[in-house]
Amino acid sequence: MQAQLHRGFCSLSLALLALGGAWLVGACQRKAPEAQLPGDILPETVLVPQSAPMVLAFATDPEEAFSTHPELLAQWENWTSEALAETGGEFPRGDIQTWAGDQFTMAVVVPNLVPTASEPVPGILFGASTRNTDLSGQFLAQVRQQAAAEGANFERRQEQGVTLYVQTNGDPGEQWVTAEFGNRFVAVANDLAVMQQAVAVYRGEAESISRSELFRSAATELYTEGALAFAYVDFEALQTNSESFGAWMEDLDPATLESLQPLRSFAMATHWQEQGLRVRMLTQTDPETNLQAGLQPARGELIQRLPGSALTVISTQQIAQRWQALLPKLEEDPLVKESLEELRAEFRANTRLDLEQDVLAWMDGELALLVAPDAQAHPLLQGMGAALVIESSQPDKANATLAQLDRLAQESGAQVTEAGGQVTWADPLFNQPLLIRAWEGNYLIITSSTGALQTIAQRQGNLLPQTEPLKTLYDQLHKPNYGYFLLNWQGIRTVLEAILPGGLATLDPEARDVLTRIDGLGVTSYPAGEHGFGLELLVTVPPQP
Repeated sequence: MQAQLHRGFCSLSLALLALGGAWLVGACQRKAPEAQLPGDILPETVLVPQSAPMVLAFATDPEEAFSTHPELLAQWENWTSEALAETGGEFPRGDIQTWAGDQFTMAVVVPNLVPTASEPVPGILFGASTRNTDLSGQFLAQVRQQAAAEGANFERRQEQGVTLYVQTNGDPGEQWVTAEFGNRFVAVANDLAVMQQAVAVYRGEAESISRSELFRSAATELYTEGALAFAYVDFEALQTNSESFGAWMEDLDPATLESLQPLRSFAMATHWQEQGLRVRMLTQTDPETNLQAGLQPARGELIQRLPGSALTVISTQQIAQRWQALLPKLEEDPLVKESLEELRAEFRANTRLDLEQDVLAWMDGELALLVAPDAQAHPLLQGMGAALVIESSQPDKANATLAQLDRLAQESGAQVTEAGGQVTWADPLFNQPLLIRAWEGNYLIITSSTGALQTIAQRQGNLLPQTEPLKTLYDQLHKPNYGYFLLNWQGIRTVLEAILPGGLATLDPEARDVLTRIDGLGVTSYPAGEHGFGLELLVTVPPQP
């Protein structure tokens, strides 16, 4: 059991760590005897040392969170059971739920108990607050009985209000220890060295992770009552103790390791709410790297004038400013610099335009790209259309670039005409518009049909902030932000069913159930303090009738 635990948790941690260099395991805790998080959340952190780089917590009682979607509770329980099984846990959640507090916490306390081992053997702590010491004591007895069935021998010890049962045989990382911290907490560790650190923190002899500024910032920003899971990883601990974590990092290539240098911490919280699944992430960065230079939240005005019929929306802002801030960092890499120079040269050769000065420079406001049904669009688009809306404070500069693109279109055989302030590119073969553009104030609107252009320019019909399912995504996602990615899956599903009647029926039942239940998906990023980036994802799932 012990070997399965440390192997499973190690593999799980490594898998998460490798996800883009920032998707890792870790974090759920808070509350030392003298320092605790607001609202006394995550109390098990009284057992976790400040040096712990990774922690993970699951809700012990998710029924209330899924009260509006009870049919999905079983899927969540299956997922968490599989996750716990990976770490060697063989006890039903019900055995824990009867006595535990709001969450069950796992933490990597010692990165590698056996430095000479071929694979890292992490020292892992499992902890929970207890509401019933009799039931939690019985649970710990079950843990010891299971270990004893595998040959473990235990010795009882009493240390200043902490009752320990220590396995006296076995290899490091496979020596089970259980602890009862008075009537407040219980814990299980896979090595005495791990539990000794937990005891020291509990007594106030060592700092708790609850005193870490990074952890407190992450928990305060992300954690709210009813969270299903909360995770945190301390990159500073990983980098400070690089030798201890060497075996953990060996599967990461040098480029990935280099990309982690500016990061201080990463945290994630998962909630199930009435609207659906919400995942919020926070990355805190080194102030000296100044990664947020040139980044300002969008005003959020453009998104409000887009049509509610959109199937996909991508919005951002300040392309020109962002490019100028990012360019010096990109060109620090010789290969990237060479690729950019090739791109500039090829663009100039094809268009006789300077990519940065003639195109990007005037894109200094908000920008949105969308796809939506459009019956007037070119026949080859089969009833689908698109629109690009660019806000610019330099319309003259933009028009000079557009005039050059008009000439190139004519050279390629397109019919380019202008009437009433609208410029149309038409396909001579079908005698149908390809693109139509016009200015509405400081907004350059490029669409697939005259109808689509008028809809946006004159704000006709139902707008995005008033039309479901995009309305819920717009209302619920964090504001202010840097922009949106919105997916109207309800509308996309309708289009797919019209094109391929019964097509969804051929999918795997589980995949079909997911795709037919989801209404929308939204993602946004936003500033979090002076040196933090927030990322939020919301998947809307309406309750079943």
